[in-house]
Amino acid sequence: MASRNFATGILLSVLPLVFSNISVAGSPSDYSEACECKTSENGTRTIPVLIRDFKTSHPDFETMDGVDYGIVKEDLGDDGRPVYAHEDRSKTTTGKANFDQWYRDVPDVNMAISKSLTIREIASGFWEYSNHSFFPIDREGFGNQRNYHNFHFTLETHLKFYYVPGGQFTFRGDDDLFLFINGKLAMDIGGVHGMIEKTLDLDQVAERLGIEPYHTYSFDLFFAERHTSESHFQFQTTLELECL
Repeated sequence: MASRNFATGILLSVLPLVFSNISVAGSPSDYSEACECKTSENGTRTIPVLIRDFKTSHPDFETMDGVDYGIVKEDLGDDGRPVYAHEDRSKTTTGKANFDQWYRDVPDVNMAISKSLTIREIASGFWEYSNHSFFPIDREGFGNQRNYHNFHFTLETHLKFYYVPGGQFTFRGDDDLFLFINGKLAMDIGGVHGMIEKTLDLDQVAERLGIEPYHTYSFDLFFAERHTSESHFQFQTTLELECL
């Protein structure tokens, strides 16, 4: 049924899209992807993402597993990227120097590839992207490296949304997911793990995030796929995501 979602209990509603003065955190200075969100008449919206392919030999990929909350600090860095929160290492990461490569271009360590995701309006004002076999760069970058899919990559996108009371965002997937709203960490699903589902209710965390209804705020999402043998990437939201 169109009115149900994988996080039961979310109330679907029609959300007006009326923009006020924009108050958004700056996007990364080297995020060169031209952000053009394309909305079609048949209820789809295409958003740009930047994916970085990694070799299986990277020490943060393939070798560890487990849920690992608190990998990143609460605030985005001045360059618009997550800031590593540990002096040494975490359960599934090997230190700041290696983590800083996840979302930055580093020759011979990663390869940046521009892609897009198409989200669908499955009910009025309710958007979904769902992929239980999320391998967007198979045979690209460094290639599949003797695997049947390319399992080692990160993804980022930098958007904005107009905050209407009742706004929600649900993510379900593996592995790491760091979502920042207004430059503040709003959702943390760190680590190398099976599918985990979390729902963000903006009304409940608005004060912590420093947001108020009827204003526009930044939406910065960072994802990592670090281990064979599955890759799930799903979200459902009432937020009208737009480009910066």
